[in-house]
Amino acid sequence: AARNIRFFAAVAQTWTHEAADSEAKFLGRDLKLMSVTQRPPVGVGAIIIPWNSPLMLATWNLGPCLAAGNTCVLKPSELAPLTSIALGEIANEAGLPSGVLNIVPGLGDAGAALVSHPGVDAIAFTGGVATGKRVMASAAESLKRVTLELGGKSPNLVFADANLKRTAAGVARSIYRSQGQSCVAGSRLLVDRKISADFLEMLAAEIRRLKIGDPLVDGTEYGPLISGAHRERVHSFVADAVANGAKILAGGKNPAEPARGFYYLPTLLDGVDAKSRAVSEEIFGPVLTVERFDDEEQAIASANATRFGLAAYVWTSNVDRALRIAEKIKTGMVWVNSFFLRDLRVPFGGAKMSGLGRQGGRFSMEFWTEPKLVCVAYGEEDHDG
Repeated sequence: AARNIRFFAAVAQTWTHEAADSEAKFLGRDLKLMSVTQRPPVGVGAIIIPWNSPLMLATWNLGPCLAAGNTCVLKPSELAPLTSIALGEIANEAGLPSGVLNIVPGLGDAGAALVSHPGVDAIAFTGGVATGKRVMASAAESLKRVTLELGGKSPNLVFADANLKRTAAGVARSIYRSQGQSCVAGSRLLVDRKISADFLEMLAAEIRRLKIGDPLVDGTEYGPLISGAHRERVHSFVADAVANGAKILAGGKNPAEPARGFYYLPTLLDGVDAKSRAVSEEIFGPVLTVERFDDEEQAIASANATRFGLAAYVWTSNVDRALRIAEKIKTGMVWVNSFFLRDLRVPFGGAKMSGLGRQGGRFSMEFWTEPKLVCVAYGEEDHDG
């Protein structure tokens, strides 16, 4: 969170006007033109964030919004409002002027009121596809600008020439970090059939190594889900997959310990029908489905066989292959032999049903500013009067 704020504070100091020189004739005079593109703030920004990673997502949007000179209304999820409220208190302590940052907790109707309010000029929404569509439709009534960061069903493509031990650790992190409650979770494993048996054994070993427990205890790697209702939803995907022939290789149930809390074991499903809900819909939980491929073309086709297009992970020692695949996968971001390593200067966002627009660096600053042309004509003096 601190890094997000500091980064965009630095970006604002280097955010300069652009100028272009040209020539033109006007009323019989030869003139020179200096066309300046200014970047004044949009006005009032509404930032609506979900319950996962609330402080990071709040500052990720808030940093460029405030750095560009806007005021902001931040609406956190009703399931995780406390960090946003604390952020507002910290902003007061830091001396941010009253009314510049406003925290408005509440249910969905609070977000809907922001989206439709005539005083709001731009909306940054992070959340589910269905809600994102409603946000976009409501914003269209007053032609508000919108950026949407929605869901994902990101594939991990594992090739036979990858460093399998390192890849198993990376794949496990991509799906079980934050218990899979992340838009960039690598929830689909596409693995070369030739090495699938060995790789699944390595992956199962990584799952067994995860330390499950209280997130406030040092060393804990895997905590609870956000709520009991969400745990039931996650399990419904697993139950449906098993009812249609899938095999549970790991997890698929609540742990015996910790008994208190909404814990659900890291789950690995094999033999899942490609048309299953577990493969086609975003679970937003610690469930990894396994598919196999026989060649690169099949791997790419499987990776693209989804309505989502947020991220993809390619595991291979062949750089040519990695770049080839990155070009052909219909997604906003591709990581090679890594998971979610961020440089705040580069674009973050998805294709297809995973969203609209990009965040990060100049992309965020462009969203939160309104380009304005100021054209100055100068040249021959006019002495007629």
